[in-house]
Amino acid sequence: MSKEYSIYFDKRKVVLTKSVEAYFSNNIGLFTRYNTPHELSKIIEFFKTTTQVQNVFISGSDLKTALRDFKGLFHLIEASGGLVQNSKGEYLFIYRYGKWDLPKGKLEPDEKIENAATREVSEETGISNLQLGEKITSTFHTYKIGTVTILKETHWYRMLYDGTEKLVPQQAEDISIAKWVSKNELEEILNNTYDTIREVLSKTGVI
Repeated sequence: MSKEYSIYFDKRKVVLTKSVEAYFSNNIGLFTRYNTPHELSKIIEFFKTTTQVQNVFISGSDLKTALRDFKGLFHLIEASGGLVQNSKGEYLFIYRYGKWDLPKGKLEPDEKIENAATREVSEETGISNLQLGEKITSTFHTYKIGTVTILKETHWYRMLYDGTEKLVPQQAEDISIAKWVSKNELEEILNNTYDTIREVLSKTGVI
């Protein structure tokens, strides 16, 4: 199991960790722990309304329980996607809403996470016959729909592609570009992407 979970609130984040003390020397923010879900709720409400606090590091009884308690505070949406590598060693990225991203999308009712990952990549980029690899990680970020704060949990998988199909960005999902990117071209991506995507690339050793 992971030693921590980072949940992104735009450019701010909440880190659920086994020990907040490990973050004292290299981080600025609020360091705290909780004992009950009600206490956690109070901490998160404070964080959401106090924008001067950039990061909050929280420990609880154990990480599994802390993540469960945290999810219980939000409306949860699950998604799945992939880091796709082709036979040239290039990685597949999409451009949507003014930022570079990895292909992903919401799970359909009763759909398996793995099936959703390959389906969404195919739909958003136009390629098929993807070889599903190991799970990389799950990332978490929040956004608002009206007054409701949504927590999105995205499950990421390694994928391999050995075909020659033309990339077709899914315009219905506001994707304007789908392209293969080599490692030495990643700077452009990293300068204009999300923290969750950097997390996926970091955990796979791409960056």
